[in-house]
Amino acid sequence: EVKNWTVHHPLYPERIVDDNISFHVHKGEVVGFSGLQGAGRTELAMSLFGHSYGTDITGELYLNGQRVNLKNTEDAIRHKIAYVTEDRKTNGLILGETIRFNTTLARLDKVCSGGVIDQDREVKVAEDIKNEMGTKTPTIEQHIGNLSGGNQQKALLGKWMFTEPEVLILDEPTRGIDVGAKYDIYCLINEMVSHGKSVIMISSELPELLGMCDRIYVMNEGRLLAEVDAADASQESIMGYIIRDTVRDTAKT
Repeated sequence: EVKNWTVHHPLYPERIVDDNISFHVHKGEVVGFSGLQGAGRTELAMSLFGHSYGTDITGELYLNGQRVNLKNTEDAIRHKIAYVTEDRKTNGLILGETIRFNTTLARLDKVCSGGVIDQDREVKVAEDIKNEMGTKTPTIEQHIGNLSGGNQQKALLGKWMFTEPEVLILDEPTRGIDVGAKYDIYCLINEMVSHGKSVIMISSELPELLGMCDRIYVMNEGRLLAEVDAADASQESIMGYIIRDTVRDTAKT
C-alpha cells in the first residue's frame, strides 16, 4: 500500500513529478497503471523501488501492513520488491555478458560462498531460470545481446524472478517483442499471481491492461485520476478520464 506519495524531479526539485499518489495491491492481483507519456508512471515505480528516481520523496509505503523505509534498491530487493525496467537494453541487462552472468546479478549473495561465486551453483540456477522462463537459447553462455527482443525480455524477467519477489513491478513488459513472446510473458504473470504474488503493470497498451489486470489506476501529469475495475472498464472510458483532465488543465491556463 502506498499513501500520499510525492516525488520531485531529480534535476529540477521545484517540479513535482508524482503528486500525492495513493494506491494498494492485494496478493494474487495484477494492478495496472494507464496514462499518456509523461504521466509519471515510470517515475512512480522507480521511486518506490528504493528511491531509484527522484528527490524529496515523501509519503508512506506498507508491505503486509507494516510500514517500511526503502533507502535504496538493495533495501527494496531485501523486502522482496522487484522492478523490471522498460528499457531492458540500457538499464535492465548487460548485453555484452552471458545469460548466466545476468541471471544472478541482482542477488549474487544467493550463489556465493565466503564472498566467492560458486560457479556450479550459478550454472544450475541460470539453467533452471532459463527453462522456467522458456528462454530460447542453445546455452546459458550465450551473450544476452545476441538474443531476440522477446528472449531478452524473458531473461530480464528471469533475473528478477531469481530474487524471489513478492511484489513485481513490470514497466512496459511486452514493448518491442513479438506476439508469441507476449503470450509467454502473460502466462508467466498469471502463474505468478496464482502463487499469491502481487504484480503492478505499467503499459501504454490499453487492451493489454484490460486483458491482464484486475484493477487499473489512471494517471495524467503526475496525478492519480481514477481507479477502475478492469472488468467494467473500456479503452474509451479510461481515455475519457485523461481527456477530461487535460481539458481542465488547458482551461485553467
